[in-house]
Amino acid sequence: MTPPTMATTADQGVPDVTASRDDVRLMDHAYDGIREYDNPLPGWWRAIFWATIVFSAGYWVWFHVVGWGKSPDAKYQVALGEYADQKGTREKAELRNISEDTFSRSASDPKLLAHGQQIFATRCASCHAPEGQGLIGPNLTDRYQLHGTSRMDIFKTVRGGVPGTAMLAWGEQMPAADVVAVATFVVTLRGQNLTGKEPQGQPVESYKRPTTSRPNACCLRSTRTGRAITSDPSSRTAGSSRVDAWSALR
Repeated sequence: MTPPTMATTADQGVPDVTASRDDVRLMDHAYDGIREYDNPLPGWWRAIFWATIVFSAGYWVWFHVVGWGKSPDAKYQVALGEYADQKGTREKAELRNISEDTFSRSASDPKLLAHGQQIFATRCASCHAPEGQGLIGPNLTDRYQLHGTSRMDIFKTVRGGVPGTAMLAWGEQMPAADVVAVATFVVTLRGQNLTGKEPQGQPVESYKRPTTSRPNACCLRSTRTGRAITSDPSSRTAGSSRVDAWSALR
């Protein structure tokens, strides 16, 4: 047999055996008739919360009191300084091998000029126009120069850019050989006087021809006899000839 059951009505409601336990968890205060349970956070959550407080205290002592650690900003400043030093060293090394004569001689190299023209069309024409007559940037075909007066100044402008303008530092984006090639091409545009943007900067004179250095004949010395060899006819002795000079050099 089954034990008799007690029927409940709607007015009586369902008996709640947990009512006494919930009443204990209820807090005394109430807001707009709403009462709050005393429901503590899980233990793992509280452990993480206290761990963050301890970590922040240690972080403050390590970085801001004792100064043993370096902040991300300090590390960035150190890296930026190292980059600036390396950049300066690289630029000095490049400038040691580049001079006014370099661009003057390179202007007669058709392969180098073709390479420079290709780079100019890809990277420079949007500001200086396809033929260099100037758009946003200055006209490169007149006899005015906005930054400096020499070919080396043009190279430095291409390589280092102009801060505060649209002229980028192409030396940071292209190999040194490409910078030399495009600077050489730009040098050859001077004096074409194409119709375009009005002159900017100061007028500049025509570029000087490159200087050539050849060994002076009077300074040649035989590696076999140690005698000085000269091509000056007035210093030759009787019977001397080019054959004699060649023999002495052998």
